[in-house]
Amino acid sequence: MTFNRVHRLTVLAIMVALDVLLTPLFRIEGMAFMSSVVNIIAGTFMTPLYAATTALIVAVIRILTQAGVASVAPLAILGAVPGAVLAAYFYRLTKKPIMSWVGEFLGTGIIGSILSAPVMNWYWTMTANGDNELLAKASAAQSLFLFMPRFICATLIGGALGLTVVHGLRYSAYFVNLEHLYLKPSKKLGEK
Repeated sequence: MTFNRVHRLTVLAIMVALDVLLTPLFRIEGMAFMSSVVNIIAGTFMTPLYAATTALIVAVIRILTQAGVASVAPLAILGAVPGAVLAAYFYRLTKKPIMSWVGEFLGTGIIGSILSAPVMNWYWTMTANGDNELLAKASAAQSLFLFMPRFICATLIGGALGLTVVHGLRYSAYFVNLEHLYLKPSKKLGEK
């Protein structure tokens, strides 16, 4: 394995740890805005594949540990992954941090919320087992816009925080090195 690949995976693991730790600590009911913060930060130096991998690993950890509410498990994946991919992709296109937020907003706030409605309708219907509360949630999830207000608010709050952090990090030499780490092809250990 090459040094750069190990370095990339280490940074990915640190981003996963930050998201897993910070999201339950700083949470407003129904809004995981710290995931948007991490997606925006990761989007400014990671490739879309690494950003998506980060979001997917965090989502799986949340589902397995049931951090948050177990009845909304699919939202962990549907909300985070499209935002992470588009945040990294839009930043790669323009090299402007604000475009990372635009990608997060479109991916999580719009696409993620619209994808979540039919999936959650199916999930709540399948797991209801006669529970009237879950059946009522499934009925409400038939509206494609059920999750949109929460997802959009989370991306607005997370976007403001994420852009503030990225603005501060852009003056750090380590952050600049991270950007180059994900841009350059891997070299084998010992090569110059």
